[in-house]
Amino acid sequence: MRIAAVQFHIDHTDKEDNWTRVEEFISKAAKGNADLVVFPEYFIGGPGKHMIETTAPGVAVNRFQKLAKKYTIDIVPGTLVERDPKDGLVYNTTYYIDQSGAVLLSYRKVHLWYPERKYLTKGQDGFPTVKNRFGISIGLCICWDIAFPEVFREMALKQKAQLIIAPAYWSLDDGDDSAIMHDPLSEAKMLNSISTARCFENGITFVLCNPANESNMKREQPFGNMAGRTQIVVPFKGPVAHCDHLREEMIIADVDIKSITDAAEKVYKIREDWDGGLVYGAKCKL
Repeated sequence: MRIAAVQFHIDHTDKEDNWTRVEEFISKAAKGNADLVVFPEYFIGGPGKHMIETTAPGVAVNRFQKLAKKYTIDIVPGTLVERDPKDGLVYNTTYYIDQSGAVLLSYRKVHLWYPERKYLTKGQDGFPTVKNRFGISIGLCICWDIAFPEVFREMALKQKAQLIIAPAYWSLDDGDDSAIMHDPLSEAKMLNSISTARCFENGITFVLCNPANESNMKREQPFGNMAGRTQIVVPFKGPVAHCDHLREEMIIADVDIKSITDAAEKVYKIREDWDGGLVYGAKCKL
């Protein structure tokens, strides 16, 4: 697969400007022969109650379905804040939409960052996976989910996901003064470390997509300075495309996902040992 990930500089005051630039990036990814393009969490206008979609799936999902068909490309549209008409609760949701416009997979964020708990409800449907048109098993998670190895074990080891994608909205200020006192780039180092660790320890391809903090336009960042560090990470190599900076940029990488994840399994036998009960936590026989 040829994967594009957009380290997008969010305009927190103008939703339509974000939509315009999102389509520009989708068009650019399609012209670059990408099979999939990924956007960050809260990309439409940042977090908060003002971003709640009234239906699930709502207008924004339908808009992305049309864009996927128009440009013949799979899309993970960051996340959408949706009120479920059945239970009335608000969830932070991401999707995998294929080039036909079909929603193959949806996921509601389970591990909410503490400010989100004031208005969001944690997802109750676990971490489902699905196969895309390339026969690759896909899993989705969101931002703070990546801090928990159990999330990846569920998708990669139990359900055999080969590609896990995580839209995020992670700032350099998330660690508060305590972390910044030790190192102003503490959160960036955390993102880089976790991304490589989750990839290597599970034998998967991993895509992290986080917002940019700067571009050629000045935009207020009301929720902290975004940490960037969007990356596409594969076994053996680590990041094969990496925004190791804060600027807006789209990265693209060609990854033979089946070949490289199969090779990792042949070497490390992580899934085999999991299935055999030889890994702690996997109905362990130790």
